[in-house]
Amino acid sequence: MTKPPILSIVMPTHNRAQYAGPAIAGILDYPSRDFELVVSDTSSDGRLTAFLAERPELRNDPRLVLIRPEGPSNLTENHNSAVAAARGTYVCIIGDDDGVSKSLFDAVNWAAKKDVGAISHRILANYAWPDFRSKLVGAGHASRLYLPRRLEPPKWRIAAADLEALLDRGLQGTHETPRCYHGLIKRQKLEQVKERTGAYFHGSSPDMSGAVSLACILERYIEIDIPLTIPGASAKSNSGRSAMNTHKGALLSESQTSSFEHSGWARGVPKFFSVETVWAHAGLTSLIALAPDQLQKFNFVHFLALCRARHPEFDAEIESATWEAADLLSQALLTFQSAVDHEKRKVRRDRYVYLAKRLLRPTAAGGRRYEGGLDDIFAAQRRLNIEMEKMSGSFEDYMRNFDLARTP
Repeated sequence: MTKPPILSIVMPTHNRAQYAGPAIAGILDYPSRDFELVVSDTSSDGRLTAFLAERPELRNDPRLVLIRPEGPSNLTENHNSAVAAARGTYVCIIGDDDGVSKSLFDAVNWAAKKDVGAISHRILANYAWPDFRSKLVGAGHASRLYLPRRLEPPKWRIAAADLEALLDRGLQGTHETPRCYHGLIKRQKLEQVKERTGAYFHGSSPDMSGAVSLACILERYIEIDIPLTIPGASAKSNSGRSAMNTHKGALLSESQTSSFEHSGWARGVPKFFSVETVWAHAGLTSLIALAPDQLQKFNFVHFLALCRARHPEFDAEIESATWEAADLLSQALLTFQSAVDHEKRKVRRDRYVYLAKRLLRPTAAGGRRYEGGLDDIFAAQRRLNIEMEKMSGSFEDYMRNFDLARTP
């Protein structure tokens, strides 16, 4: 067996060859030989297989590890299969419509030399595919790469404090957390999660599950502003569906959640499919497996208020979850319901304030810096590398004054 590479880039995919194909081509375009691209393909349409068959320079690249898990698989199982097949010292997981930057390879070499367990980057660059649409601005974001305007210095973050903040915001969003999805994690840390829980990821959202689990395992991690990856948003992605407000439904209507209809769904989380409920279910499932004593810190009031404000068509499911949450917290139901209603009004006010501010910047970009006319993630990746070279120089330059020994 050959020596394991320093980096495994992991890409689960399912029936989205129009995005995964250019993403694979872009990653394999990098000259480094000390990485592998693990693509776990559960597709039923055969399109990615055909794409690679027509491009032998990709299919025969020894850095490409293509696996096809046997049997039925949902999103979380596909991620578990993909990470299990990876051999790298460090792991970075991306979606099949995402890309990576040159800085990822520089960062992993730096991390290995310094024996750093995890590096997360603030998501300051992202790409919208040509088919991306939103209810607010239509095609305004399409074919654009959004870029950072400035870069803050790197810093240490305390994982326990970030977990507490994540729980307080109702497990909504993985920003300011140690991430393996769009982050860089030492494989050893992922193995610790599996040893303690039986799997790398749990629940219905691998990105949230990974963030919560790693926050329970790690003491600290480094946060940087240099983009390591490029999150992509396409019409068929969760972010694309969310932008059109179609990313919701019954649990059984989505392969991502259908298996949890009968096998178990977190108490206090309404039984319907949405960004909010999927994140909460995965996060709570991982939390209970690793740090059940932290459950009381989960902000059920804020979480259920978000559900009420954004998904009133699932009122019955939300009402049932409200009963469960009050019971879990040993609170009087009427008192708990009153707190949720009060928070719901605040959530709505915050939304109105956001929309009012957005009207002051009526363009799709809203004042953000961007490059347009980019046909796919491969083109966006090239542009990002050019722009970041202008902004930050080398990764070593960016990290030069960072004090590894300093207590955060």
